[in-house]
Amino acid sequence: MWATELAAAGHKVWVITREANQRTIEIELRRRPRPGLHFEYFDYPQWARRWKRDGHGVYLYYALWQWGAYRLAKKLVTRVRFDCVQHVTFVGLRAPSFMGLLGLRFLLGPVSGGECVPAQLREGMSEAARAREAIRDVANRALQFDPVMRYGFRKAERIFVTTEESLRIVPKEFQDKCEVQLGIGLSPEYLGWTGRGNRERSSVLRLLYAGRLLEWKGVDLAMRAVRLALNAGVGLSLTIVGQGPAEHLLRQLAMELSLDGAVRWVKWIPQTELDEHYYDHDALIFPSLRDSGGMVVLEALAHGLPVICTDLGGPKTIVNYRCGRIVATSGRNAEQVTAGLADAMVELGRDRELLNKLSRAARARAWEFDFQKIVMKIHPLEWVVASSSGDQLSAR
Repeated sequence: MWATELAAAGHKVWVITREANQRTIEIELRRRPRPGLHFEYFDYPQWARRWKRDGHGVYLYYALWQWGAYRLAKKLVTRVRFDCVQHVTFVGLRAPSFMGLLGLRFLLGPVSGGECVPAQLREGMSEAARAREAIRDVANRALQFDPVMRYGFRKAERIFVTTEESLRIVPKEFQDKCEVQLGIGLSPEYLGWTGRGNRERSSVLRLLYAGRLLEWKGVDLAMRAVRLALNAGVGLSLTIVGQGPAEHLLRQLAMELSLDGAVRWVKWIPQTELDEHYYDHDALIFPSLRDSGGMVVLEALAHGLPVICTDLGGPKTIVNYRCGRIVATSGRNAEQVTAGLADAMVELGRDRELLNKLSRAARARAWEFDFQKIVMKIHPLEWVVASSSGDQLSAR
């Protein structure tokens, strides 16, 4: 989306991406030509790509790919006069970029990675999940001493981080060039398409969760909250769309809580079908404990779904009290956070007028995340007017 919206704003854009994306991109460009948008492809031989597929070597492969992308960019710079280069992927503060070596104005981000599950909310996690969170904590602390990342921070003219949590792990001497900016948004076309009028309400509050089933996503808290809300006499149902390593544990929990009749499980589905699920539900429950963004949150708001989320990570910057409910986590254990989620469910389940009011505000809030506005904020139009080329290089 960065590339397409930059081009739509009047910039000339060169994108470096993996060869695996080439066929899909070329089909899309034949269907919808985009003047000013150019793609360059780079990848390592098939034997090296296996590191990425097995999951264990993904970060090593990524670092090597970034070096190869830099070498390709260096060749491009000899024949195209670029004004700046922006690094937008892996979207992680611990993942290196070498684009600062090009001698161009270098924009880093939006990147993330500083979000972490609060210590008191890790108690219900499996031993393996707690170990992964501990390793993540150590990696974030080590960022202060990583010479490759520090060099990238030093070369960057501006650094965009997705959350306040990520800002805090950037070495202090570079924080003055940082700005908190979500890396996600919605196209004007999508925002216009989702306005399909009032939805039919039923006597049951229909909650939707969509995303990977991972322990830090907090789906177990949402299920326990559903049980509390049902015990309070509120009629509601929960549809869980997604798959992941925590699915078995969650299905077991549903049985323990006697939620068989209240929870519906849906495997991964195409985006078009997910849009239908948005339209068929009343609210989104997104209890993630460390998400940097939450595209599903934006999409739900665009469809008029109020969002119940925690005050952690990116979702808390998207949702406000006019379009949803944000549950506090500071100093609270899992039981208290669960009770907060249940209170929000009960409130929405008992007050249809409030639900409709939040739904209207959700649509309005979604328009504030028009991706064109984000692009224009980071790459103002004056860059195009003031420069002879307006050429941007994007490393993906």
